[in-house]
Amino acid sequence: MQVLKQRGAQLALPYEPELYFKEMDMESLAEILEQELEEAFEVKNKRSLHRYVTLLAGNLVEKERYETERSEFRTTFLEIQQDMAEGFARMDARFEAVDARFEAVDKRFEAIDKRFEAIDKRFEAVDRRFEAVDKRFEAMQRSMDKRFEEMQHSMDKRFEDMNRRFDMMFRFVTVGFVLLATMMSVYQFLG
Repeated sequence: MQVLKQRGAQLALPYEPELYFKEMDMESLAEILEQELEEAFEVKNKRSLHRYVTLLAGNLVEKERYETERSEFRTTFLEIQQDMAEGFARMDARFEAVDARFEAVDKRFEAIDKRFEAIDKRFEAVDRRFEAVDKRFEAMQRSMDKRFEEMQHSMDKRFEDMNRRFDMMFRFVTVGFVLLATMMSVYQFLG
């Protein structure tokens, strides 16, 4: 174990400085490194050693910040990616629900179409019935027209027969009166 001084206090640390750099600020790290290097090597210029330790500590701290920020950024990026994946999964679920609704609406429209087709078939059957009734009515009309024409013809024939009879009767009556008047006139001249 190595003994390091940190602002007047002595700490016994195992030889893994990376674990402790994360928790120290730059000034504390610079002081510890400077003391360790002074003890380990012969120092010719203390200012040069201080600048070197300051640069080294700054680089370590910056590297640590970079690693921390990179790790945080990666974690944040992974969280965003996971949130986006969950969002896309929710959107997919919503789209599937909307698709299911559209399919249900399509099925309803298909059922309504089938109902309309059934109604159309009923109307076609009613139309056929009306056509049959129209045909019956036309047949009845023709039959009645034929009967009326036959009756008219029959009545015309009777009327003509009656008319002929009356004409004949009138002629006979007229001929009878003319004969009677002629006979009376002849009887009066002769007699």
